[in-house]
Amino acid sequence: MTTTYKNIAMFLFLLVFGNLGAQERHGSHKINITIPEVALINVYSNSAISLGNNSVVEAGNALNMEETNNSVWINYSSIVGSQTQPSRDISIRIAEGTIPNGVKLYVKVEKDMGAGAGKMGRPISTSQELTANPLTIITDIGSAYTGVGTHKGNNVHFTLKLSDEPNAYAKLDFNQSNTLVINYTLSDN
Repeated sequence: MTTTYKNIAMFLFLLVFGNLGAQERHGSHKINITIPEVALINVYSNSAISLGNNSVVEAGNALNMEETNNSVWINYSSIVGSQTQPSRDISIRIAEGTIPNGVKLYVKVEKDMGAGAGKMGRPISTSQELTANPLTIITDIGSAYTGVGTHKGNNVHFTLKLSDEPNAYAKLDFNQSNTLVINYTLSDN
């Protein structure tokens, strides 16, 4: 056998058996990674909020109508989409009931307590009047979670005050005592 035939035979041998050996040593597959969209909100409080329970103890004194309660905590979990829903907001409104004449209800939200992680939202920095119209109280929430329960997330302060309108005190009427239902909404931007 000539050297040329020997080289060709060796080349074919290596080509056939070399490829078989290489196929046995390597493989591949795909892994699909899915990150789900998450948009959850929960509101925690140790008890029902009660405002306006002050009373006058001496004749001639006015009823002190300014009272604050900060027992409510907002918790949220959020995974946003950078192209479709880059951030979320939380709004609040009175869904049922009416505020009695002569008083106004205000809301303020503290910054996140730091029990979670991610891009936390920015709360409103001053007290705002709460009405039936939605009021944005936390803006620019990204992919984040706050932790679960009281003393986690954002603390909400409700303050009941005598209205600044003329003759507000004269409009106070104990028959207008009422229970309000407050709705919180986490929405996409």
